[in-house]
Amino acid sequence: MFVQPVALLPMPEYARVAPPVLTSVLTRMLADPEALTAALDDGFRTMEQRQPELAEFMSAELSLVDGPRPQALAYFLSVLVYLAFEEAFGARLSTVCRVDITQTQDSLVTDGELRSGGAAGASYSEDAIAMGQPALIQLLRSEVDRAVEEAPEEVAWQRMDAIYETLLVELLALTHAVVPN
Repeated sequence: MFVQPVALLPMPEYARVAPPVLTSVLTRMLADPEALTAALDDGFRTMEQRQPELAEFMSAELSLVDGPRPQALAYFLSVLVYLAFEEAFGARLSTVCRVDITQTQDSLVTDGELRSGGAAGASYSEDAIAMGQPALIQLLRSEVDRAVEEAPEEVAWQRMDAIYETLLVELLALTHAVVPN
């Protein structure tokens, strides 16, 4: 049996965001299209209060996104991911610190390098993350794909790769911040 080396920590089952949670968060956020900006801003303020270092990281990464459309999508998805964890786990969601974020980034990069050089052929970190957080990855992937399809000249894959990686770091950091029941 061949075991491919990986660098990502296993994702605990108790930290999985269920599809109904995503539906609930999306329904609330999108209930009034005219109030979407306020809902996003409120969600980000909540992140700043409860997860200040994660909010600071996300804010710094989002400020690097070039173009209003990709930046708006990244902002929407980052708030959505946070609110999904907040709703799903509430008090069981411990605080993410800068060290957690740095370690998560390093693990994601290392995992990608290990997987691309594996003897069994290339596999992707995203696939491993999808096994632990299938609903979130499916939603993120579909939104990124749709953005590229709708405006390929404005939202190039190169821009979206950096955004997607940042969202994966957020998702992984929050997953590992969930405390077991």
